[in-house]
This record gives sequence, C-alpha cells and structure tokens, in this order.
Amino acid sequence: MSRFWPVALHGILAAGCLAWGISRCGYAEEAAPDAPVPAATTNTALKPVETAPDIPDGETELPAAFTKRVPEGIDDLRAMQAHVRALMVELKDCTVNLQIGPAQGSGVIVTADGFILTAAHVSGRPGRSVDVYLPDGKHVKGTTYGRDDMLDAGLIKLNFGKNWPHAEMAPSDTVDFGEWCLAIGHPGGLHDGRAPVVRLGRVIFNTSRVIQTDCELVGGDSGGPLFDMHGRVIGINSRISEDTDHNFHAPISAYHDSWDRLVASESFRSHSGALLGVKGEPDEHGLKITTVQSGEPAEEAGVKVGDVLVTFGARKVTSIEQLSELVGRYSPRRKVKLELLRGGKPIEITVRLGFRID
Repeated sequence: MSRFWPVALHGILAAGCLAWGISRCGYAEEAAPDAPVPAATTNTALKPVETAPDIPDGETELPAAFTKRVPEGIDDLRAMQAHVRALMVELKDCTVNLQIGPAQGSGVIVTADGFILTAAHVSGRPGRSVDVYLPDGKHVKGTTYGRDDMLDAGLIKLNFGKNWPHAEMAPSDTVDFGEWCLAIGHPGGLHDGRAPVVRLGRVIFNTSRVIQTDCELVGGDSGGPLFDMHGRVIGINSRISEDTDHNFHAPISAYHDSWDRLVASESFRSHSGALLGVKGEPDEHGLKITTVQSGEPAEEAGVKVGDVLVTFGARKVTSIEQLSELVGRYSPRRKVKLELLRGGKPIEITVRLGFRID
C-alpha cells in the first residue's frame, strides 16, 4: 500500500526545510561486537507510561494545514514550517549520535534516567560500550541493552544521570495512515554547527510491526526517531531502499510491548508478521492442510487442501503452532521452499510470503 504525494509539493516542502539542515550525505555500517555481555541486570528502570498526554488548547493545537490532504497555499506551508520549528526547539536536544566501535548511527532519549531508543542493527548485542554525542557536542558514555532483531528495535542506557532531556513515547495505537511526521537523525555523524537533520513527510503504511513513510532516510539516520506532530516518538528509523518512499521504521509498539525484555538485556526475535495462509492438523508425516486461504501466498504458490506439509524452509513441520513460529522467522516477501506430499508423492513448491495486517 502506498500513496504518492504531488512532486511539486515535495519540492516546496524540501525548499522550506532547507533551513533545518536537510542532508543527503554520510554513511553508517552496522557496528561490530567489541564488549562482553554484562551479567543479569537488576536495573529498576523507569518504564515509559503508555498513555496519551492531553493536547492543550490554544497554541499547541496543530495548525489546520496538518488536517488537509495537501497544503492549499503558502499560508499553510508557513504554518507548518512554524510548527516544525517550534517542535525542534525541544526535539533536537534529545536526538543523539551514537558511536559503537567503528560505526555510527542515531538515537533518541526517552526517559529522564537516560534510556535511548535506537535500531537493533545499530546497538548490536547487549553489553557493548557506546559513545553518545549530544547535539551540543558533549560526549557521554552508554551501554547497549536488549534488542529485537526481527523488528529492529534496540535499547541503550546512558551510564549516569537522572535528568536528561527526553521525548515522550506515543501510545502504540496512535499512528494513522496519512498523518504527518518528522524523521530526525545525524546522517554522516555529528557535524559541528549542524543540528539534527529533519525530514517532513507522511505515514504511507503501518502495522504493529513496521511503519513506512516518505521521509527520505540516508546512511547514519538508522536509529533516529520518527516523531508525530505533537512531538511524540512513533517509530525508529530502520532501513531504506532505492525508492524515496521506501523508508521503514520500527514502530513504537515494538518498544512498549517488549520494554521489560529490552531493559533485561535480552536478545530475541519477535514474529515478523510474515503470512503463509493455511490451516492444518497433525499428520504422521507432518501437517495435513485443511484450509488454504483465498488469495494468500500458499494458494498463489499452488498449495492445495489435502496436501501434507513435511518441511518449511528445510525444517520439519509438526503442528500449526510450530508452523506459525517458523513463518515468523522469515521476513515478509521472502521466498521459502516447501516440501509436501500430494497423493502420497513428494513435491516441492516455492512460496513468497505475504504480510499479515494486524
């Protein structure tokens, strides 16, 4: 699902945002392990409260331009620019640059005691030392905590301090298709005299496992925050592809739902949201297919009711619950080989997994 906004509008917005340092330079690689995993932690961390703050009347109400399908003139663009500038006065102070080993990325402080949300491919395994650079150039130390490798959610903790500037985490269910958002980061690392780089765009796809926006990301943005227009974190910059609207973010629900595991420095993989589209019951040879969902990947690949699924991705299948777990280890749209018995004869089918919307 995608929505393409008028090219002229993107040009106007890009020109208006140049004052905020929009950049297309810099690259970041995944950091390499360089520190031992710490012993089990007894940290009694402050957990962000998942409640929507009241939006006061008056000056903090969103300009009407943000409620329209597209801005209708220069007055709307000026109102949007003024609102973004006002937000950035506070948001820039909690958006940080991260140096882990030879690589770098971005992050955002979300608690007064110094927890930082970032991408799992930026933080890497728990127990690593992190150099955290604040927007004013101040350098402090941190440590990597837990990570969800499948959803690309990582957590870092500053090693000291109880009064850090921080952003609020939005509740999990507040991200809407088409809403305006801000992607922020330090592409290419922290540059003297350059504030965190800002991209204004819209949510064009979202589920509980991924957000897609047209806020263009480049190397070094990974781990940086995606904000709604109330200044709340709704996601974390995760990955990009060649198309300008293929910018993906780990959703804030990935952090809310697994906060305790992340604070406990666990490394784990949530279900990817990949979809096969079958139901079945145990059989002496594997899983007998009792339902093939219409229009889903299994049907499109040629799986039929009565087939016995023997292996999925070369792993033996024994139950529908186990099959669901196996499917969740693969990313949506990944091709996987199935071994089946049809009429007692072995066949092989390759299926491209779909995306479960929930």
